Amino acid sequence: MLNIQQHQSPRLTRTINSSKCVCGGASLELLLVLACARAAICPESVGEIRQAVTQPVDFLKAIDLASCHRLAPCLIQQLLQHAAAALPESVVVAFRRWLRVHTLRSMQLTAQLVQILDRLKGQGIRALAFKGPVLAQQLYDQPFGREFEDLDIMVPTEAVDQVIALLGADGFEAQFRLSSGQLTRFQKNWCEMALHDRARNILVEIHWRLFPPGYSFSPAAETAWEATGEVLIAQRSIRTLSIENQLLFACLHQAKHNWSRLGWLMDLAALVKQSPQMDWEKVQYLAGRFGTARMIRVSLQLIQNFFEVAFPSAIKEWAEPDKQTESIARRVEQRLLSADPDAGERIRTDPFFRAAMESKHDRAVYWWQLILRPTPLEWALVPLPDWLWGLYYPVRAVRLLIKHAAGSLNALFTRSRAQSH
Repeated sequence: MLNIQQHQSPRLTRTINSSKCVCGGASLELLLVLACARAAICPESVGEIRQAVTQPVDFLKAIDLASCHRLAPCLIQQLLQHAAAALPESVVVAFRRWLRVHTLRSMQLTAQLVQILDRLKGQGIRALAFKGPVLAQQLYDQPFGREFEDLDIMVPTEAVDQVIALLGADGFEAQFRLSSGQLTRFQKNWCEMALHDRARNILVEIHWRLFPPGYSFSPAAETAWEATGEVLIAQRSIRTLSIENQLLFACLHQAKHNWSRLGWLMDLAALVKQSPQMDWEKVQYLAGRFGTARMIRVSLQLIQNFFEVAFPSAIKEWAEPDKQTESIARRVEQRLLSADPDAGERIRTDPFFRAAMESKHDRAVYWWQLILRPTPLEWALVPLPDWLWGLYYPVRAVRLLIKHAAGSLNALFTRSRAQSH
C-alpha cells in the first residue's frame, strides 16, 4: 500500500488505515485526490502529493474520480504546480486541456450569473447568489477554482413566479409547467425550482428556502435574509449568504446528500479556515434553533479528520462528537475512502442523513417525503381537480411501487439472460 505515514498526520493515517480502502486500483488514485485536496487547504501537506506520484497512478482515472468528488480543478492545479515533472507529457496536455475547457465554462456561467442578477435588480427583486462561482471566488480567489454545474440564486418567496417569468423570457425553461395554484402548492412543499437554457446548456436553480420544509431543522425562509455577505467578482459586488448561514447550509446540504463528496468537505474546511471572524456563538444558536447540532458536528468532525482544521476554543468543546456523531463520521469516512469510483453518486441508499436526525418526527417526515409526497410528475400523470388533491398520495405510492417493481424485474431478466449465455 502507498506509504502515507511519512507525510500524513497520525489522525489521517488512522482514518485511512481503518477504512476499507484497498491496495492498488482506484485506491492509489483516491489517495492522490485526497493529497491534492489536503494540500489546497494545508500547504504544508504538499509532500503527500510528491509521495503519491511516485506510485503507479492512472492519472486520467484520477481526474475522473476527482470529478465525482467535485475536485478535478484542485487535482489538476495542485499536480501542475507541485509535481508537473513527474507527470507524463500526455497527461499534462490532457490536464491543461481539461482546465482550459473548465475555465471557459466557469467564465460563461459567471457572466450569466451577473446578467441574471442585473436583470432581477432592474425589476426591484432581491437576490442572493451562493455556491457555484460565488463560493469559488470567496474560498479560492477565482470563479474557476472549484467544479460546479449550475447557478444557485435565492429570491423572496413572493417573487418566485415573477423570476420564473423573467428568466423564461430570456430562454430558460422551467423544470415543471405549473399553473398559478400548482406553483403556490409547490412552493409550500419544496425549496427550489430548476430552469434550463437548453441552447447554452445552462442550469439555474431558483431557491426560496435553504432546505425543504417539514423537518424540525429546516431553516425558515427568512433566515437567509437575516444576515448577508458580499463577494467581489470582476469588480462586481455579489450579495451572498453570511458565513454563519453558509456553514449552516453547507452542513445541511452535505447531510442531505449523505456526505457523499470530498469536494464539499474541502469547501467547508476552507470556509472555516478562512473565516476567523466566524461568530461561533451564532452558529451554536442556529444549531440549537433548528436542531442541527449533530449534522454540524459530523461535518466538523470530518473536516478535522481529513484536513486537520483547528477550531477556536469558543467552539471546540461544543463541537466534540457524541457516540452517534462519531459512528456516523467513521462510516462516512469509510465510504469516502473506498475504492468505488461511484461513491460520490450513492445518495438515496445510504442511511447517514436519517441517522443524523435527532428526532423521530424528522425520520417520519423523511419517509413521508420520499414515499408519499406528491410531485409535479404525479400532477402531470394524473390531472386532478383541487378537491381531489388527497388522491395524489396513493398515486405517488403506486407510481413508485410500479417503478421499483419494473426495475427489479428488468434486473432479474438481465441477470437471467447473462447466465444463459
